[in-house]
Formats: sequence, C-alpha cells, structure tokens
Amino acid sequence: SFLSEDAVLIDSPRLTPADRARWAELEHYDDALSGDPMLGRLEARAVAEIDRFAAAGECFAGISWGKDSVIVAHLVALSGGDIPLVWARADRAESPECDQVRDAFLRTHPDVRYEEHVYRWRVPLRGDLEWRGDQPGQDALADTLDGLHGSRRITGIRAAESGGRRMSARVHGIATAASCRPILHWTDQQVFAYLHREDLPVHPAYAMSGGGTWDRGRLRVHALRTEVGDEAWERRYWPEVWAGVAAP
Repeated sequence: SFLSEDAVLIDSPRLTPADRARWAELEHYDDALSGDPMLGRLEARAVAEIDRFAAAGECFAGISWGKDSVIVAHLVALSGGDIPLVWARADRAESPECDQVRDAFLRTHPDVRYEEHVYRWRVPLRGDLEWRGDQPGQDALADTLDGLHGSRRITGIRAAESGGRRMSARVHGIATAASCRPILHWTDQQVFAYLHREDLPVHPAYAMSGGGTWDRGRLRVHALRTEVGDEAWERRYWPEVWAGVAAP
C-alpha cells in the first residue's frame, strides 16, 4: 500500500461542524469495514482486469478526483503498467478542491504517468442567461478524451450508481474492447472502506452532507453548474461559483 501523510478526508472550510461530526461517525464504520478480507480480493481482481485490458493495447485511465477514480488511479499504480492517468478538467466550473485531491495523490504516487487536458463549454452552464433546461448538452469528456492513447479507457464507473449502469454491467460486463471498469461491482461501503484502508485522499464533497441530509454515496464530484448536479447542494457549498446567478 501507498501510505499518505495526509488525512484521508481533504479538509475544507466549507465543512460545517455538523458535516464533520457526521463524517466522524461514518469514518468509524469505514474503519471497521476496512479489515474485511474481501477488500483484498476485490483489489486483486481489479488489478488483474487492468493488466488484461492494458495487455490488449494502448489505453489510459480517466480521472476526475472523485472517490471512484482515486481508487482506479491507485489500482493502476499497483498494476505497475505504463498507463497514463488523464484528468479532463472544466475551464470555469471545476470543483476547486479537486486540485488538493490531485496533489495529495501525486505526492504519494510520484511514479505514475499523469496529464491534464482542459475542456471548454460550447453550451451555456446552468444559471447562464442563455441556459434552458431542454437545451442539448455537451459530452465534454468525450470531446476531450476521444483520440487520446488509443481511446481505450479505464474508468471508475460502478453499477451501484444508477439503473442504467446496472443494465450496462449486465450487458457488457467489466471490460469490452474499448473500456474497462475494474471496480464495476464494488458497493458504496466497499469504496469508502478501501479509501480508508489505503489512506487515499477523499474529496471533501463527500462530507458536505448538510450534517447527514445528503447521503455521501449519492454525492458526486463533477463540474459545477451542469445538468447532472444538485443545484441546492452546489449553491450551499460553492456559493462563489453561483455568485451573480439568480436563484430559480
């Protein structure tokens, strides 16, 4: 394991005393589950899937610095393969704490290949004067990552996150010729327990729970002010990103 001098949860002044208290409760649970031997078996299977996928041709791991992609980055490092970690970051709406997660991870994994690519929005962001709820979206990740390193991608997608992903898991399994999802069948509990066990940096968004109002397993690290986010949650914790944008 790569041990970190950083606390697992990246600190943030956005966290309230109630958020910190709730996280401390959940951390006791994570600590208890971190001793489950199943985590070691899950790790070994995931690394084996990454090795098989990489052996078939050039590829990369797409990283967002959310909880799942941090695990994938760590598993890629464990695999020992020459697989670049690639972050496609938004130019004006990225969660600002992602940089802290990135820096904490790279301090303890200095030998990984790492690169960043900035993507720019061709469509209005939520709250812009031109934004409409029914407007066509932009697949910014595809725009940015397609064509890189053979376009074969390792991701942190998990079946537990949505019905569509569960259906995809049943149809396509963990890997196809173009993609590999090594933690596809991990549960939310296993993800947080593994992060705790490996002392991996955790984005503070997962503790921004309104003192437990929001389930940390349902919170997401992604570009802010997009259609996939929870506007009320974003306005509460990143008011500066929403400054000047009228409330609905």
